[in-house]
Amino acid sequence: MAGCLVIRPRFDLVTSISFEWCGEVVGWLRDAGFDVIDLAGDDATRVRVEATIQDEDPDIVIFYDHGDEEGLLQQGGRGYAIDKRNNGILAGREIYTLACAWGRDGGIDTWRKGARAVWCYVEVFAFTSEALDEFKRFANSGLRFRLEGRSWKECLQLARQLAGELCRKLIEEGKYLSAVILQEDADALRCYTDETPPETSKCFARRLLIKLLGPERAWKIGGMYIAGLVLSLTGWGIALHDFAHQVYELRGTILSLEGGYVGFAMILVGVVLLAVERSVYR
Repeated sequence: MAGCLVIRPRFDLVTSISFEWCGEVVGWLRDAGFDVIDLAGDDATRVRVEATIQDEDPDIVIFYDHGDEEGLLQQGGRGYAIDKRNNGILAGREIYTLACAWGRDGGIDTWRKGARAVWCYVEVFAFTSEALDEFKRFANSGLRFRLEGRSWKECLQLARQLAGELCRKLIEEGKYLSAVILQEDADALRCYTDETPPETSKCFARRLLIKLLGPERAWKIGGMYIAGLVLSLTGWGIALHDFAHQVYELRGTILSLEGGYVGFAMILVGVVLLAVERSVYR
């Protein structure tokens, strides 16, 4: 029987609502035959989370609570249950979260460290009191679709489609602000997998590779390889500058047909080809 770890702190109004939403998910999982470990309320601490993952080795980890770019907050809101210092324990697992902004950085880092899937949001997840049922349906929908046997990519598409349907319903009911907020939540939703990798990065070199190669290929290139590319291209630029200066002193212009320029062009093409091959076959 597959194992599932649920982490759901409860210490303020917002987490009281997300706590109840997550209760529906716990019921689904148990009905589907999962062995559910529910770290609820005071049990949702960093120590308990780390110990449970180590001891029980769950296939799925679900988190409903506050979050930010760095991590997912533990019970009480002081400190993280999961952050960049311990997210390596999520490698090989599927992660489903309802938390603000974690997908902007922490979720990407978790996926990079080997999580099979990371369901997350890159902006604040907001909701309104007048449409709690609609926001709950959207927030829980990805896991419901997953339990139906869909791929994570399909789950993401269906969740966004559901958001559109719910927004139209809210507009018909005159709940315009709720519709706008729900659409913003849908726009912030991400699911990082090998099939749907992140489309941005804080690293300039990674962002450049994403633009050049696309996210599917760019994220297959490791950090050390990127560092090597940066050093190689920087050295190439310095050497080209010095060579052009020497040509200018000899010819009075840098625009002269010299074998060195051909060599520099070949080096640049070779580096690009190596990067492309690395991204395809890694």
